[in-house]
Amino acid sequence: MDRDTKSKRARGLFDFLRARGKLWLLVGGVIVGVFLLLLGSGIGTQSKETGTLTDETAVYENAADLAAYQKELEKELAALCQSVAGVGQADVMVTLGSGRRVVYVTDENGEVATTGTGSAQRAVYRTVQPPTVVGVGVVCKGGDNPHVQRALTDLISTTLGITTNRVFVAGK
Repeated sequence: MDRDTKSKRARGLFDFLRARGKLWLLVGGVIVGVFLLLLGSGIGTQSKETGTLTDETAVYENAADLAAYQKELEKELAALCQSVAGVGQADVMVTLGSGRRVVYVTDENGEVATTGTGSAQRAVYRTVQPPTVVGVGVVCKGGDNPHVQRALTDLISTTLGITTNRVFVAGK
Protein backbone atom coordinates (compact mmCIF):
# COMPACT_ATOMS: atom_id res chain seq x y z
CA MET A 1 0.00 0.00 0.00
CA ASP A 2 1.29 3.45 -0.77
CA ARG A 3 1.27 6.39 1.59
CA ASP A 4 -1.81 8.12 0.10
CA THR A 5 -3.92 4.96 0.42
CA LYS A 6 -2.94 4.57 4.09
CA SER A 7 -3.69 8.25 4.74
CA LYS A 8 -7.12 7.99 3.08
CA ARG A 9 -7.89 4.85 5.04
CA ALA A 10 -6.96 6.51 8.37
CA ARG A 11 -9.05 9.59 7.53
CA GLY A 12 -11.91 7.31 6.62
CA LEU A 13 -11.70 5.59 10.01
CA PHE A 14 -11.66 8.95 11.84
CA ASP A 15 -14.64 10.19 9.79
CA PHE A 16 -16.51 6.94 10.50
CA LEU A 17 -15.88 7.21 14.26
CA ARG A 18 -16.70 10.93 14.34
CA ALA A 19 -19.98 10.31 12.53
CA ARG A 20 -20.96 7.68 15.08
CA GLY A 21 -19.80 9.82 18.05
CA LYS A 22 -17.18 7.26 19.04
CA LEU A 23 -14.03 9.27 18.37
CA TRP A 24 -13.66 9.94 22.10
CA LEU A 25 -13.29 6.17 22.64
CA LEU A 26 -10.31 6.06 20.32
CA VAL A 27 -8.69 9.11 21.92
CA GLY A 28 -9.36 7.74 25.42
CA GLY A 29 -7.91 4.36 24.45
CA VAL A 30 -4.73 5.99 23.16
CA ILE A 31 -4.33 8.01 26.37
CA VAL A 32 -4.88 4.93 28.56
CA GLY A 33 -2.40 2.95 26.44
CA VAL A 34 0.30 5.60 26.81
CA PHE A 35 -0.35 5.78 30.56
CA LEU A 36 -0.03 2.01 30.91
CA LEU A 37 3.22 2.01 28.93
CA LEU A 38 4.68 4.69 31.19
CA LEU A 39 3.47 2.91 34.31
CA GLY A 40 4.92 -0.41 33.17
CA SER A 41 8.30 1.11 32.36
CA GLY A 42 8.60 2.55 35.86
CA ILE A 43 8.77 6.21 34.85
CA GLY A 44 7.70 8.41 37.72
CA THR A 45 7.95 5.67 40.34
CA GLN A 46 10.65 4.60 42.73
CA SER A 47 10.47 1.59 44.98
CA LYS A 48 10.74 2.20 48.71
CA GLU A 49 13.25 -0.61 48.91
CA THR A 50 15.75 0.71 46.40
CA GLY A 51 17.21 4.10 45.67
CA THR A 52 20.37 5.97 45.01
CA LEU A 53 22.61 7.76 47.42
CA THR A 54 22.32 11.40 46.50
CA ASP A 55 23.29 12.81 49.90
CA GLU A 56 25.18 10.83 52.52
CA THR A 57 23.39 12.70 55.31
CA ALA A 58 20.08 11.34 54.01
CA VAL A 59 21.27 7.80 54.74
CA TYR A 60 23.57 8.18 57.72
CA GLU A 61 21.89 10.03 60.51
CA ASN A 62 23.82 12.72 62.29
CA ALA A 63 24.43 12.57 66.06
CA ALA A 64 21.34 14.64 66.89
CA ASP A 65 19.08 12.32 64.88
CA LEU A 66 20.60 9.24 66.51
CA ALA A 67 20.10 10.77 69.96
CA ALA A 68 16.45 11.54 69.11
CA TYR A 69 15.96 7.95 67.87
CA GLN A 70 17.53 6.61 71.08
CA LYS A 71 15.35 8.81 73.33
CA GLU A 72 12.18 7.79 71.46
CA LEU A 73 13.11 4.11 71.77
CA GLU A 74 13.78 4.55 75.50
CA LYS A 75 10.42 6.28 75.96
CA GLU A 76 8.54 3.51 74.14
CA LEU A 77 10.34 0.79 76.12
CA ALA A 78 9.63 2.55 79.43
CA ALA A 79 5.92 2.68 78.60
CA LEU A 80 6.00 -0.99 77.57
CA CYS A 81 7.81 -2.00 80.79
CA GLN A 82 5.36 -0.06 82.96
CA SER A 83 2.48 -2.01 81.44
CA VAL A 84 3.85 -5.28 82.89
CA ALA A 85 2.23 -6.45 86.14
CA GLY A 86 4.35 -5.68 89.19
CA VAL A 87 6.31 -2.86 87.53
CA GLY A 88 6.03 0.71 88.73
CA GLN A 89 7.89 3.76 87.45
CA ALA A 90 10.56 2.58 84.98
CA ASP A 91 13.71 4.29 83.70
CA VAL A 92 15.17 2.77 80.54
CA MET A 93 18.53 3.31 78.86
CA VAL A 94 19.29 1.98 75.39
CA THR A 95 22.79 1.68 73.98
CA LEU A 96 23.06 1.80 70.18
CA GLY A 97 25.90 0.10 68.36
CA SER A 98 26.26 2.26 65.29
CA GLY A 99 24.36 4.41 62.86
CA ARG A 100 22.18 3.10 60.10
CA ARG A 101 23.54 0.33 57.89
CA VAL A 102 23.11 0.53 54.13
CA VAL A 103 22.67 -2.68 52.12
CA TYR A 104 23.69 -2.12 48.49
CA VAL A 105 22.38 -3.79 45.35
CA THR A 106 25.07 -5.96 43.76
CA ASP A 107 25.37 -7.44 40.30
CA GLU A 108 26.14 -11.07 39.43
CA ASN A 109 29.88 -10.42 39.99
CA GLY A 110 29.29 -9.13 43.53
CA GLU A 111 30.10 -5.53 42.61
CA VAL A 112 27.96 -2.65 43.84
CA ALA A 113 25.45 -1.52 41.22
CA THR A 114 25.60 2.15 40.22
CA THR A 115 23.48 4.54 38.23
CA GLY A 116 24.51 7.64 36.31
CA THR A 117 27.85 8.45 34.74
CA GLY A 118 30.92 10.43 35.68
CA SER A 119 30.58 12.65 38.73
CA ALA A 120 26.82 11.96 38.82
CA GLN A 121 27.42 8.23 39.39
CA ARG A 122 25.73 6.96 42.56
CA ALA A 123 25.53 3.59 44.29
CA VAL A 124 22.14 1.90 44.34
CA TYR A 125 21.03 0.68 47.74
CA ARG A 126 18.42 -1.97 48.56
CA THR A 127 17.53 -0.92 52.08
CA VAL A 128 18.68 1.10 55.04
CA GLN A 129 18.63 -0.80 58.33
CA PRO A 130 18.10 1.07 61.61
CA PRO A 131 20.87 1.32 64.21
CA THR A 132 21.56 -1.89 66.13
CA VAL A 133 20.70 -2.08 69.82
CA VAL A 134 23.69 -3.30 71.84
CA GLY A 135 22.11 -3.31 75.28
CA VAL A 136 19.21 -2.17 77.42
CA GLY A 137 19.17 -1.26 81.11
CA VAL A 138 15.94 -0.98 83.08
CA VAL A 139 15.61 0.37 86.62
CA CYS A 140 12.07 0.14 87.96
CA LYS A 141 9.95 -0.30 91.04
CA GLY A 142 9.43 -4.05 91.37
CA GLY A 143 12.60 -4.75 89.38
CA ASP A 144 14.17 -6.59 92.31
CA ASN A 145 11.53 -9.35 92.00
CA PRO A 146 12.99 -12.30 89.97
CA HIS A 147 9.65 -12.94 88.20
CA VAL A 148 9.42 -9.31 87.09
CA GLN A 149 13.07 -9.36 86.02
CA ARG A 150 12.47 -12.45 83.87
CA ALA A 151 9.28 -11.01 82.37
CA LEU A 152 10.97 -7.71 81.47
CA THR A 153 14.08 -9.42 80.13
CA ASP A 154 12.02 -11.69 77.88
CA LEU A 155 9.77 -8.82 76.78
CA ILE A 156 12.65 -6.53 75.81
CA SER A 157 14.65 -9.34 74.23
CA THR A 158 11.71 -10.36 72.06
CA THR A 159 10.69 -6.80 71.20
CA LEU A 160 14.14 -5.70 70.06
CA GLY A 161 15.41 -9.03 68.75
CA ILE A 162 18.45 -9.08 71.04
CA THR A 163 19.72 -11.81 73.33
CA THR A 164 18.66 -11.85 76.97
CA ASN A 165 22.22 -11.32 78.18
CA ARG A 166 22.05 -7.82 76.66
CA VAL A 167 19.18 -6.81 78.96
CA PHE A 168 19.66 -5.86 82.63
CA VAL A 169 16.79 -5.20 85.02
CA ALA A 170 17.25 -3.77 88.53
CA GLY A 171 14.91 -2.50 91.25
CA LYS A 172 14.59 1.03 92.58
